[in-house]
Amino acid sequence: MIPAPPFLLASVVSLAALMAISPASASEMTANQATIDAASLVATIPAPTDAPTGVSPEAFYDSTTGTYYLLTTAPQPTQYSSTDGVTWTATSTVLPAGIDWSIVQEGPSSYRLYYAEITPGSGTGPPKPCTPNTKRLRYATSTDLRTWTPQPGVLLDDLGCGVPHVMKTSAGEYFLYFNKVDGQHGIFTATSADGLTWSTPQGPLNGDTDLVDPAPLELPDGTFLMAASTTGGKGGYQELQLLASTDAVTWVKRKTALLALSDAAVFDPSIELINGELKLWFGYAPLGDHNSARITNGVLTLGSDEPDPELTATCSKVKSAKTLTISCAATSIAIDPGTPVTAHVRLGSKGTWQTITKGVPTISDKGTFTWRYRPGSTKSSSITVYFTAGSTDSAPVTVKLK
Repeated sequence: MIPAPPFLLASVVSLAALMAISPASASEMTANQATIDAASLVATIPAPTDAPTGVSPEAFYDSTTGTYYLLTTAPQPTQYSSTDGVTWTATSTVLPAGIDWSIVQEGPSSYRLYYAEITPGSGTGPPKPCTPNTKRLRYATSTDLRTWTPQPGVLLDDLGCGVPHVMKTSAGEYFLYFNKVDGQHGIFTATSADGLTWSTPQGPLNGDTDLVDPAPLELPDGTFLMAASTTGGKGGYQELQLLASTDAVTWVKRKTALLALSDAAVFDPSIELINGELKLWFGYAPLGDHNSARITNGVLTLGSDEPDPELTATCSKVKSAKTLTISCAATSIAIDPGTPVTAHVRLGSKGTWQTITKGVPTISDKGTFTWRYRPGSTKSSSITVYFTAGSTDSAPVTVKLK
C-alpha cells in the first residue's frame, strides 16, 4: 500500500500556491456562508508517529510568552507545551480529575479551565459515554497555565457526551457548546453572564443530529467560526465540518466536509487565531480506532468575501440609410469605477482582432458603460466584440450584419 502523503489539502489547491499567497490580516477575516464554502485546509496527514496521543485536544496560545499549550484526553490526560504548535513536549502539570478541556482567558494572568468530570461512582469512565448524568461540567483556575486549581461546585449536572467548549465573546457573554444525546446526538448550547451560572441547554444546534465536537471562535470582526465533526453514524468515518454565525446562536454550515478521509476518522477539533493565521488541531484515528488516535494539526484559510469580478456585454446593430453602427452596453460586478475599458473588434469569423482604447468609456459609478462603434463599409457577415476592464474580459458577442 502506498502511504498517505504527509500533507493533505481539503480543497483543490496546491501547497505551493497557498504558500505564495499572503495570508489575510486578522481584521479582514469574516465568517459567513461564502467564506466557509471557499475555505481550504492544509493538514498534516497522517498524524506524525511522535504526535501526542489521545482525543479531545484543547490548544491555547499564550501570546505573552509565545508558548502553545495542548491538553489531551487519554488514559493519562496530559498537558503539553510547544514553541511552534507542531512539536510537543509533555509538561509536569497535574490536571484536575477530568477530561475534555476548554481554556478561557479571563484577564492578564487569569485563566479558567472548564472540563468534564466523570460522575463519582461511575468508575474510571461511564460504560456508555453518552449515558445521561455520567458527565458534569466543572472548572479550575490558573495564573500561569501550568498550575490548575479545581474550584468547588458543579456548573452543569448533565454534560451528556461531554467535549465542552466555552467561548467568552468580546461583549463579555459566555457560550457553552457540548455534545449531548437527547433521544439523538447533537450539539447543545447554553449561555451565561459570568461563565458560572448557565441557562438551560438548548439543541440540537440547527437540528443537526450528526454534528458533534464543537470548537467555536470569535473573529476580530465579531463574526463567529466553529469547527466541528460528524458522528460517523451515517456511514464512513468521522469528518471535519465548518460553520459560521453572526450571533453565535444561529449557524450556517459549509456545504461540503472540510476534511474527509477514506481510511481514518478526524474529529474533536480545536481552533485558534494566532498572528493572523487560523490554526486547527484535531484527533486522527486510523480506521476510526479512537484508542490509537493521535493529535495532528493544520492551517485553515477562509475564502474571499468579495464576489469575483464580472463583465457582461450585449451588442446590437443600428443601421441607418448611410451608416452602420454597433451599439454595446455592459455591466460589471466587483470592478472599480473609473477602470479603463478596452474594446476588441473582429470582422467576420476569421478576421484579425483590432484593439480600441480611444473613445471607449471607463466603468461608471453604477458599474456600467455604453459604447458605439462604426465599422465603415464592410462585406463581412458578422462582427464580434468583447471588452477588457482591468484583468477581466467579457464574453465575446457576435452581431450578424446580414
